[in-house]
Amino acid sequence: MLAPHLNPLPKGEEIVKRALGAFVIFVILSKATRSRRIPPRHEKICRRIRRFKPDGVFPRDDDVLHRELISRLDSFSISRVLKFLGKYREAGLLLLRASVGLIFILICAPVLLSGEHRWWQFGSAMRVFNFHSHLDWWGFLGALAGCIGGIFMILGFAFRIGILLAFLVALVNAIAVAHHEHALYSIMIPIEAVIILVCLSFIGPGKYSVDKG
Repeated sequence: MLAPHLNPLPKGEEIVKRALGAFVIFVILSKATRSRRIPPRHEKICRRIRRFKPDGVFPRDDDVLHRELISRLDSFSISRVLKFLGKYREAGLLLLRASVGLIFILICAPVLLSGEHRWWQFGSAMRVFNFHSHLDWWGFLGALAGCIGGIFMILGFAFRIGILLAFLVALVNAIAVAHHEHALYSIMIPIEAVIILVCLSFIGPGKYSVDKG
């Protein structure tokens, strides 16, 4: 029986964690077997894994194996997952870049295609800077800059120019929202967009881009 100071997991979760732990140890031992060398400290574990039952239940007196597998599952598998994700940092940067660019296109393209009334509404943010005339043209230029910046970000072509165009649109929007809204939640989202664009300008387009191609 388990020692009274140990808190056993619920039955279903215990079976799953023990099965995953056995699989992790099996992978370790299979690699060692391929190299025709099994470390002495793994021989005992190897013998115990062979006793693993198909229904996922370990012998109740095998408390040592339980602790061994759980500790290896917690320490070894998590580090492996993090290393696995680290191999795809360029793909992650591509996903971030394309997502931000697509968001700007989805916001600005309908404005660009909707005509003067929608341009005027979009350009009304320039009133914060005491521009009260030609708001439709300001809106047209802002929507056009957002679309071009989004396309450049997705392609990774003239990346920092695209970032600059999108940054100007996001910055004007953030200042306008902060001027008219006083709730923290309403202000945070535009500020986050500005911060993301600034960070991307430092990081660059990454490997999967036209600039790097």
